[in-house]
Amino acid sequence: MNRKLRNLLMPSVLAALAMGGIGGCVVRETAAPTVAVAPTPPPDAPPDAPADAPAPPPPIVEVQPPMPAPGYLWIGGYYGWGGGRYFWHGGYWGHAPYGYHRWYGGYWRAGPRGRFFVRGHWG
Repeated sequence: MNRKLRNLLMPSVLAALAMGGIGGCVVRETAAPTVAVAPTPPPDAPPDAPADAPAPPPPIVEVQPPMPAPGYLWIGGYYGWGGGRYFWHGGYWGHAPYGYHRWYGGYWRAGPRGRFFVRGHWG
């Protein structure tokens, strides 16, 4: 506390103590609130590839960086479609929502109107 503020408040505090106004007052420190970290949502599905698009390349074998903290799960990368080509969306560490313990990765499937992406999900 700076000197000017202390000199300004001290007479008021002493007067209150002398009159018993704040006698018996208890100051209790409380712990900082707990901040919940929301689980990492699964990535949005990339747009569907056109009917004449080739199959996506084989998945890239990723080297997983160290786990950031206990309780995280690796969410593997996948190929997205954009700009007339497939592009790799790298994997990352995610936190599973409460009650879920596994990530089922997304994949591409061929359909009557071209290839479409089946989103990954927690299970």
